[in-house]
Amino acid sequence: MGDAVFAGAVAWLAKSLTGRDDAVGLVVFCSTLPWLVLGPVAGAWVDRVDRRRAMVASDLVRAAILGLLWLVARRGELTVPLLAVASFLVAAASTPFVPARDALLPRLAEGRSLVRFNAVFQVGAQLAGLLGLWLGGLLLGTRATTDAVERGRVLDVLALDGLTFLVSAVTLAALVLPPAATRAADAGPRASLFREAARGIAACVRDPLLLALLVLTALDNLAIMGPAIVGAAGFVHDDLGLEAGHFAWFEGAMASGYVVGALLLARFGAGARKGPLILWGMVLDGLTYVPFFWVRDYRLALPLIFVHGLFIPWIVVGRTTLIQQHVPEARRGQVFALVNLTVQGMTALSALVAGLVAQRHGAPTLFLLAGVFGTLCGVAGFAVAPALRRAR
Repeated sequence: MGDAVFAGAVAWLAKSLTGRDDAVGLVVFCSTLPWLVLGPVAGAWVDRVDRRRAMVASDLVRAAILGLLWLVARRGELTVPLLAVASFLVAAASTPFVPARDALLPRLAEGRSLVRFNAVFQVGAQLAGLLGLWLGGLLLGTRATTDAVERGRVLDVLALDGLTFLVSAVTLAALVLPPAATRAADAGPRASLFREAARGIAACVRDPLLLALLVLTALDNLAIMGPAIVGAAGFVHDDLGLEAGHFAWFEGAMASGYVVGALLLARFGAGARKGPLILWGMVLDGLTYVPFFWVRDYRLALPLIFVHGLFIPWIVVGRTTLIQQHVPEARRGQVFALVNLTVQGMTALSALVAGLVAQRHGAPTLFLLAGVFGTLCGVAGFAVAPALRRAR
């Protein structure tokens, strides 16, 4: 629930403080940069420690960072550099969490269909995210107010995000897990974390399926993710002339589409071939951004972004399940860390580029370019990645 509003909140604060899309791109870049620097090492680390404890530690550190940000900003010292530093530190503390979680899930599935299990897990996550966005929309409001008052409301929502990390830490600490699920199998003498990370990267490069998956994931996120964050804030703020609360509801409409898409996948996708599912997801994810080049009506934008959200689970669930089936448990943390490095690293670069494009040409043009290039990523996968195209 808390994470649902974090990226949008810091993007809105950067936009509110400066009025510039490139400032938004800088903050988003800083929130994804740690995945490039720390991602492989974090993945190697979670493959050798208690994964649940790594997640609890990540939650506690992130709660402390957001609490400090709220205290400093409430003293009137909120600046774009402060937002960038806080975003960087929160992301750095996040790097062990996602690979630890995704590596743990197959044991918890206990023999059930991984496509269905991952889809249901995504439904739960997105329902929580959707509730967070709706709560954020209610707390932020949709009535026009002064910039200072609006920034104060957004900061309070970020403080609530910090509290949700504490709830998460307590909940994870209370879980009773299967004994073998807390730690990957011991594979003998251990090299340094950096050497293990290098070996994990080399193993992925030698695997045609993982290499194709990582390259296409990188290209697709370069095309899509910056516009999804930078473009959405600029679209609602500049092109529609609306408030932060409207932006939260806009993001909530996309999350609603994600939930419905994941539910449909859980119901009908248990036997789906993962490779084509991922590639068709990329094609449709891109195509559904194209109409935003022409849309200037908020009431039309909401159902369109809902439709866009329907196809995101095809990519996320398909990719997660494919890795869980293809990669041995002892290496899953490293591979998931590389996937997140690819996603977040390309998001960082995409955010910088998207900020520059939106500043010069506007958010609608940015959405058009993202849609075209995102669609081409899926088409390219069908054409030149046979290992992924045939993956079951």
